[in-house]
Amino acid sequence: MVLQSIRDRLSGILAFFVLGILIIPFAFVGVNSYFSSGTENLVARVNDTDITVNDFTQSFSNYRNRMRSLMGQSFDPVAFESVVERRRHLDSLIDQELLTQAVSDIGLDVDDERLAQEIRDLPAFQLDGEFNQEVYLNRLAGQGLSVSQFEQQMRTQYVMSQLPTGLLSSSFSTAGELQNFVSLQDQTRSFRSVIVDPVDSTDSADPDDEQIQAYYDANPEMFQSEEMVTIEFLELDTVNINAGTEPDEDFLRSRFEDQKGRFISPEQRQVSHILVEASATEDEAVIETARQKAQDLADRARAGEDFAELARSNSDDVGSAELGGDLGWLEPGIMSESFENAMYQLTLDSPISDPVQTSFGWHVIQLREIEASSGMSYEEARPILIEEHQAEEAEREFIDKADRLIDLIYEDPTTLEAAAMDLGLEVQVAGPFSRAGGEGVAANPEVINAAFSELVLLQGSASDPIDLDVNHLLVLRVREHFPASLKPLEAVREQVIGLLKQEAALEAARQVAQDILDAVNNGSSNLEEAAQQAGYEVADNEAVTRRSFVPDPTLVQNVFGLAAPPADTTGRALLETSTGFAVVELYDVTDGSLAQAPGSASQQYRRQIANATASIEARGFMEQLRLAAQVEVFEEQLQ
Repeated sequence: MVLQSIRDRLSGILAFFVLGILIIPFAFVGVNSYFSSGTENLVARVNDTDITVNDFTQSFSNYRNRMRSLMGQSFDPVAFESVVERRRHLDSLIDQELLTQAVSDIGLDVDDERLAQEIRDLPAFQLDGEFNQEVYLNRLAGQGLSVSQFEQQMRTQYVMSQLPTGLLSSSFSTAGELQNFVSLQDQTRSFRSVIVDPVDSTDSADPDDEQIQAYYDANPEMFQSEEMVTIEFLELDTVNINAGTEPDEDFLRSRFEDQKGRFISPEQRQVSHILVEASATEDEAVIETARQKAQDLADRARAGEDFAELARSNSDDVGSAELGGDLGWLEPGIMSESFENAMYQLTLDSPISDPVQTSFGWHVIQLREIEASSGMSYEEARPILIEEHQAEEAEREFIDKADRLIDLIYEDPTTLEAAAMDLGLEVQVAGPFSRAGGEGVAANPEVINAAFSELVLLQGSASDPIDLDVNHLLVLRVREHFPASLKPLEAVREQVIGLLKQEAALEAARQVAQDILDAVNNGSSNLEEAAQQAGYEVADNEAVTRRSFVPDPTLVQNVFGLAAPPADTTGRALLETSTGFAVVELYDVTDGSLAQAPGSASQQYRRQIANATASIEARGFMEQLRLAAQVEVFEEQLQ
């Protein structure tokens, strides 16, 4: 009615006047679109290929999700939303596009058979170690992908991997590189050391207020409270869903008949056979000759000859002949129809069949034992059928409620109240808890990640559904956020005092080590005498390798950082250890050699050098692609 009223009034001169006003801005907008670059939806252009804002946003979101899963509690959503991080990710997308274009120019591809095998080998699509078509289709549907879309993604990934794989396979190490690598990698060093741990200062006076305040002011990052959140959540679980009413008898009996194979095992027969090969495509004379041979074997078995020996000597079935023709226990649906019909006509009183023809040839069958059909009656299976039906009903109701819950949350992600009222659920609360988690649902890593995610923590939205278990999901919102903040001095006073004492003890240790080194350097005493005067001992460390943890891993790494002393001299230094300091006299450096390396070490070292070379070559290749490409980045779109 309102639109009709407007239409009635817009007639004559007034209509033309209003129309003219509207045409002017639309005209300018339309013309301008022909002159604009059309880059408002782009973050980058790589040669002739555009990377759109949507492409970047989706990729960056997937990247953050991967990093959140990898980093767990240490993931910082704010840091991963910075412009620097976004630009770093854009650079990776640009490199990926350059590599894609290079692969296309080179003409690398993968044939359909190889691609199919790669997909079949993916564990995500396997059931009991074998590729399962139903699992494959269900997984793709769950990701919102069609088969053609996924296969194209797989084709692209496989082709993209061929280039770095080719670089790796073509890299090698020279004899000189190998010798230099071994001489350093397997080098040993012998040295004397005096280790000085932090000097106990428990008896020393506590630091004064001025020192405490100064340390507290200089190191605020050390005294931050943990960031914490309190969440509210809705939980949907089939355990809490009414199983429904008991189905009627007709339904249960029909279901029992349809699924009788689950409850009743069919009759099984233990049989052996002798095969006389004769393909159905052979001449009739050949087929008849094979039949006569099979008939002769059947007659000999009926006459009392050992069937197993006849099978070993005459059967063309290599697999069973060695076992005396044994085929084990058979049930319906395993063998061909003609074979099964003959097998089930045999009795233990008359266990040898006449020749039976299949596509393989003529079989003589021996029945050795019968195991009767067994299983549950309808009355015995009835409670199971009822329980399964009710579980299915509960699952259907769960799915309906889950769909409804998701719809309601997406309609208004700022609250859980509407969904709770609609579905009869209780809004529960957990927390406060930190990124390390808490109790109950707050101990679940997925819940923790969601609570501290950008969507929930920064945007204030409800989370996506979180699967806690089969038919058990949760949706959450942050009710209260407690950012990390500087704790008051009084709350951390004892901690500050302890840290100041630790620093004092460490400085005292450094001074003791320095005094020992000075005494040796000025010639007033040797290392043993200087150490003894200070109350310490000298340790001899012979032929220490880079991978040694004795006498101290940090000290060993620092010793290998020293320059080798000239022949017949020693090199002295004050070095850090894992806990304190050490005075070191380095007196021998022996380079590694291939002759002393284990047999497999040479090949391993060659592989390490080749891998490092391939990495350098890959970086160089990307740099060349960058230099040769026309890359334009629209920085304003990254904000």
